[in-house]
Formats: sequence, C-alpha cells, structure tokens
Amino acid sequence: MKNIDDEMRVKPKERKKGKMTFGKFILLLISLIVIALASFLITIKILVPDYDFTQLLPSGAVSVFKHEEETTTEQPLQKTTVKAVPEIETLDYLEYNEFKLDDSKKGNFLGNLLNGGKVGDDYNYIYHIADGKGIYRFSPSTENYSLIYKTDNILSSMNLRGDYIYFVDESSSKLKKLQKGTSKPKTIAENVKFAYVYNNSVYYITNDNSLCIMDVKEHIPTTLYNAADNDLQLIGISKKRVFFSVYYGSNLEFLTIDNEAKEKVCRFRETTDYRQNTGFVMENGYLYYIRRDTESGEGHFIVRQKFGSEKNFELAKTNCNIGYPIADKNRLFYADYKSDKLILKEFNMNSKETKTMLKSDKLSETDGISFYHGGEYDFIIGEKNYKASSNLTSSTNVMKFSKGHWSY
Repeated sequence: MKNIDDEMRVKPKERKKGKMTFGKFILLLISLIVIALASFLITIKILVPDYDFTQLLPSGAVSVFKHEEETTTEQPLQKTTVKAVPEIETLDYLEYNEFKLDDSKKGNFLGNLLNGGKVGDDYNYIYHIADGKGIYRFSPSTENYSLIYKTDNILSSMNLRGDYIYFVDESSSKLKKLQKGTSKPKTIAENVKFAYVYNNSVYYITNDNSLCIMDVKEHIPTTLYNAADNDLQLIGISKKRVFFSVYYGSNLEFLTIDNEAKEKVCRFRETTDYRQNTGFVMENGYLYYIRRDTESGEGHFIVRQKFGSEKNFELAKTNCNIGYPIADKNRLFYADYKSDKLILKEFNMNSKETKTMLKSDKLSETDGISFYHGGEYDFIIGEKNYKASSNLTSSTNVMKFSKGHWSY
C-alpha cells in the first residue's frame, strides 16, 4: 500500500511532462529569433558582400559604433592621393614593328622637346631658339648662321618636318607653323603648351591638360585624353598608340591610348614615385629614365628598359636628375653636375664609353638651364649660359652665343 505522501509527490511530475512552462517558452522563442536573424545576416552577406550593417541600427547606435571603430585605431592612416584611373587594364606587350618609327619623319628628339625644345636639326641645318630674339639657323659645315624668324616672345617645342618649322609661342599659348624661307607663321592650334610632330601628325598638350592629335594639313584636332587638374606629359609614341604620364600628387601614372581614341585607356607600367624615378622618355620602344640610387643614397642611374620587359639596365651614373635623356640611335645624352657646373655627357650604348661633350659656367640656384642634342652639335642653354660644341671635337672647342652672335 502506497503512502499518501508518496502519491502526492508523483502527480506533479506527471503534470510537468504534458505542459511547457512559460519560462521555457520564452527561451525557445528567443532561440528561434536568434537563429532567424543569423540566417538573415548570413544570406545578406553572401548576396551583398559590401552591405553596411550599421544601416540596421538606430541612428544613435550607428554614431556610437562608428566612433568606437574610429577610436580603436591607435594611429589613423594619413589621407593619400586618390588615383583617377584605379581599375584599368594593363598593356604590357606590343609587336616590335609597332615601335619601328622612321627617324627622318620625327620633328625632333623627344628628349630635346621635353627639355624645352630650343634646338633641332633637319639633316641640313641646325635651328636654335634665343628667347626674346627668335629662331636662328646654323650651318654645321661652315658655321654660318642667320636669324630666320624674329620675335620678342618666348618659344619652345620646336619641330622640323618637311618644309615647315613648328613651335609653341609660350607668350600666346599658340602652336604655329612657319614655312621655311618665309617670316610669317600660321597659328594652327590655341591653348597649347607642348607639341611633338611625327610624319603627318602633331601630338600636343593643352594648358588644361588635354592630350590631342591633329593632322598637320587639315588642322582638325581630336582629344585623346583629359587629365583635368593633373599635369600630363607625353612620353612617346608608336605607330598606333600614344604613351604619356599623369601626375597625381607624388605618384606618376603611365597610360597609353590608341591614336584614334577608339579603345579604352590602358596602363603600361606600374605607378611610381616621381621623387625616386623621373625623366621618362621613350624612343623606338625603349624607355629611358633617371632612377635614384637608393642603396648608396647618393646619385642616380640612367636606366634603359624595353617596352613590355621587366628587366632594366643601368647605363651610366650621374650626380643629378636634371632634364630628360636624349636617345640618338646608339648614343645617349644626359646631364651630370659637379663643382657647380652642368656637364653634358654622351654614353655609347655599344662600346659602353662615356664622353664629356660640354660644360656650363658656374651656376647659381636661380639659373634655369637645360641641354640639347642637335645632330652634329650639342648645346647648353640657360639664362646665363648659351654654349655649343661639335660632337667631333667634344668639349675642346666651345662656341658661345651672345647678343645674337656666335663666337669662340
């Protein structure tokens, strides 16, 4: 016989098996909500990886969340320059024939033009600009010279092509062409600061950083690229493409586009810091530039790199990074600096020999000076220096230009 107290203890246990308590119900409900919310968040993350989940929080919670996120970083990252072309394709290969340009159709060496375009030659005469006076013609065979175009304006970007001399009048920002034997040039483009002529096309850059191409006869320009407020500079061309650089802060972007602007712009070289690498110029598919010697911390190397190749070759060492190298077949002309003088040197890429071609007088910090290669003669031109010497005699016989006259 069961004890009454034992039976009374059993009955409550039987009632708990058949009915859920309120506490268990609440716990189950919370568990279902958590599972559903987790499933929702996982689904959203899979479908939209960049979704901002702070949008689901109340406005006050968002501000606190963001504040905590910002203050957890001990040293906030400094704001960097945003690239205008962050995601574009890279063009790293072109057939060799694409770069096989005809030297006789070039208006000038690109290095000459990037250094200011004050000197050029047409295989018969050497032409040079004297600021405030005009354009002179010089005969290498007789060393006779004459003023062929008189102007008080500042001129640059001189190109010699066929029967015409092309140049930029910096005082008016006009691109002009002058027929040889005449004295009145014709304006063919406005708002221009740089120009390069090859064959029947002129490539030019405007003051608002647009890269344009124009037929030298029709004078109808096509804009290939606009860099807005960022400085744009021509580096070189191939038969069907244009290569140029754009400055974004200290970063230098290397871009290329076809010369009809039918394709999208591409990157052809990795971005670099122009404080470490400068003076980029391309001739016939070879890129020449000046690279800082970071290992020793002193001086720079003149470097050559074939388009599409990762290999680069150090051609010569220099104490400065003045100007742009000038490539003429197997010879490379570049600037060195010693004892407060600019020294124009020639590096033979076949024999690996280096020669001193010309030296400036002592320079001050205010001297604006550059160097040029004009066929048989080399030049140093600045505010207080205007010199030339023949490649054949190197720096032993130096001419000086003053008040419109050459003299030894």
